[in-house]
Amino acid sequence: MDLLRSFFMEDYLEGSRFTARYNLGESGARPRTVGELLTGSGVSPQQAMDTFLSTLLRDSPNWGRADLRDLVAAMHPGTTRDNVLITTGTSEALLLLFRQLRPRKVALAWPAFQLLYELPMQQGAEIVRLPVRWDSRGVPSVDTGEWLALLERESPDVVIINNPHNPSGLVLEPELLERVSRWVDASGATLVGDEHYRFLSSDTEVLGATVYRPGTRSFVTGSFIKCLGCPGLRIGWCVGDTAMLARMQNEKNYTTHTVNPVTEWISHEVLKDLGSSVLTEAREDWRRNRRALASFLGRSQGVYGVAPAGGLVTCIGVRGVAGPKEFEAKLQALGEAGVFVLPLSAMEHGEPSGTHPLERGHGFRLGLGMSPERFPEALEAIERATRG
Repeated sequence: MDLLRSFFMEDYLEGSRFTARYNLGESGARPRTVGELLTGSGVSPQQAMDTFLSTLLRDSPNWGRADLRDLVAAMHPGTTRDNVLITTGTSEALLLLFRQLRPRKVALAWPAFQLLYELPMQQGAEIVRLPVRWDSRGVPSVDTGEWLALLERESPDVVIINNPHNPSGLVLEPELLERVSRWVDASGATLVGDEHYRFLSSDTEVLGATVYRPGTRSFVTGSFIKCLGCPGLRIGWCVGDTAMLARMQNEKNYTTHTVNPVTEWISHEVLKDLGSSVLTEAREDWRRNRRALASFLGRSQGVYGVAPAGGLVTCIGVRGVAGPKEFEAKLQALGEAGVFVLPLSAMEHGEPSGTHPLERGHGFRLGLGMSPERFPEALEAIERATRG
């Protein structure tokens, strides 16, 4: 495996994530404390203190706590704990999985989160871009026929489905997912689902759909840490074939080895009741910020786009921008207004020949992770900085 390049997005985020007045560059929910997670999951402060202070700081089981694996399995119909490997975040799960798959050609929606293509690319894989398009209003979409034609022509051996999609905020249609799954089965390829936003992918259900199907060459990685604003918890999982997970776990023995037992305890408490107040509150914050963003974009004279269908990010275009210099000037104005956003160039997105400004990279990823009380204030700061 070749040396990994700089993680462009992370380098950009690190420069302002702790100092910006309005941090809209992140892809997770507003930060929550350990106390919020536990009390919102039905654990009293006394119970939390007693459990924390009595937790032995020994190794957890190599595969993860059995009861935690049971809870993850229950979110993926047809699986058991033998189909679940607990990892230190989804980044580790994806690293271990790609090292075992060793793909020659990988197809995924573009633009994309760098880790999803960087890991296979540095193993020598070719990347096939399945395009996301935007219309004149900044509404994203994908063309099922175009995707299937690309798959048929390029014949990738791994197809990655990031759903909801980062950075567009798209939730892929069930018909598209079904047709891609059928193509994968017929071709003998492997389907990898990145489902980090699954808890914020449906307006009516706590859990959105999963692309994992028992008995097929499919794997999914997931977590709740972005949806609940606790990325520092570093918990994730991979669901799939037991033999493949065993090979991944063997490599895990050489790196993180096991997940912190305190992290596993907190994660078990969070996942044991999907109707808990902490999950309910997170979903209500998400809905409130989506409504606020939709209302704002409906009247904005400085920017355009739509609220995400799922997840906590969307792509926003800037009105009156004809080229890179004008866009850089708007970014500077946003920074001076205390607004931190992630330019699409930090996700290596931008084609000079693109037919839409967002396809040319003249836009930014907007996160919806601020508290609903402050989010409208941040949006008005965007308007002042970009209007005119």
